[in-house]
Amino acid sequence: MLHDLSIPADVRAAIVVVLFHPTTDDLANLRMLARAGIHLIIVINALANEAVPLLPDGDKVTVIMNDHNVGLARALNQGIDTAIGGGADYALLLDQDSRPPEDLLDKMVASVRSIEERSGRRLACAAPLLLDRKASKTFAPPKPNSGTLATSGSLISRAAWNSIGPMWEELFIDGIDHEWCFRARARGFDTMTIPEVVMEHDMGEIGVNLSGRFRPIHRSPVRHYFIIRNTLWLTRRPYIPRVWRLSELVKLLYRAPVYVIVSRDRRASLRSIGNALLDGMTGSRARQPI
Repeated sequence: MLHDLSIPADVRAAIVVVLFHPTTDDLANLRMLARAGIHLIIVINALANEAVPLLPDGDKVTVIMNDHNVGLARALNQGIDTAIGGGADYALLLDQDSRPPEDLLDKMVASVRSIEERSGRRLACAAPLLLDRKASKTFAPPKPNSGTLATSGSLISRAAWNSIGPMWEELFIDGIDHEWCFRARARGFDTMTIPEVVMEHDMGEIGVNLSGRFRPIHRSPVRHYFIIRNTLWLTRRPYIPRVWRLSELVKLLYRAPVYVIVSRDRRASLRSIGNALLDGMTGSRARQPI
């Protein structure tokens, strides 16, 4: 049960969750999470007025209410800054629909400490093995010492946050995790998947199952803009590995036509893709697609 979520006695941690039009099930899950007795920081980017009474409350619940959608990156920064500023040694990032196992924090913190003590490595963040709810139960896990980690389930340390700095807010939603992890590695930190800890995760609206792993395909023209523009922006950053840059540029060649095919609004996606290519190649920050 989520309300049994545990943590080592000598560790201070906080949980950060960003809300964007959460379901009633998501809010019920948050209320259960609040019973764990761990500082729960909820950052709201969009919430219906009638849903406000469904939010958890209590001495260990902090709610940050934005008056508009400030983007996932800024919302995460608000939450993590609140966690670290409140004395947390670690901040655990969860999506609004995340359903963490009860031993998630305990295992994650223990694993991070053990790895750092045994190897002398500095971990910027660690994450559980994510199993998409749409995927088969037999899947090939990523390499434990992978270059980047998904935001959901990531455990970020105070030392890493103070050294590496905040998420790049102009990215808004897509590529945030890639950029921060690569910046961390460029500054001498490691990022790692903890394969012994598994957490279910929703990877996207629709997608394809390749070798047992779900590959999401987003249908929103707004997401199409940010994915393509941000990919091009990241390829211009010197600390992004060359192999990643080349791989992502190749992927854009098939992503763009697929996005148009699966889009909710094909004309809007064509316009978004064109704008993304222009802004991505010129580095323009003038456009506000939201």
